Amino acid sequence: MFGSDRLLDGAIMMIERTHRTENLATDELAAMLAGPAPPLLFDIRKAEEYGKSHIETAIRIEPDTGPDDFAARYAAIMAGRDTVFYCSVGQRSSELLERVESACGKAGAKSCRNLRGGIFRWYNEGRPVVDALGPTDDIHGFDPIWAMMVARRR
Repeated sequence: MFGSDRLLDGAIMMIERTHRTENLATDELAAMLAGPAPPLLFDIRKAEEYGKSHIETAIRIEPDTGPDDFAARYAAIMAGRDTVFYCSVGQRSSELLERVESACGKAGAKSCRNLRGGIFRWYNEGRPVVDALGPTDDIHGFDPIWAMMVARRR
């Protein structure tokens, strides 16, 4: 039986083979979030997933958001900032980043990267997630198959 980390590593490998986005490791994101100029963080999951838990400060965006709508809503806050996109494992966020990367550049974003392994990797490493009430130990598994990539906290 494969463990959650091995399943997640396999999914990450497939995503990285099919998408050209630059990836950011979870430890790098943690350092950036603790630093003097935290990145602009975009959560590319459905409202139900985001509501269950997300990385603090993340702005939720629908996975099917187009580049024009994205630019109209977020261009003004991207100038000079690093931007990081994430979803459950990196598939939806890689797809969205590929669609909006040009808009990010035009808005003056300092960098645009995808969180390698998404919130599942972040969560599996014991990093903090929040819901509307504050810190939580829960996470949305997306569906039963993808949920096998989550190492549940005790």
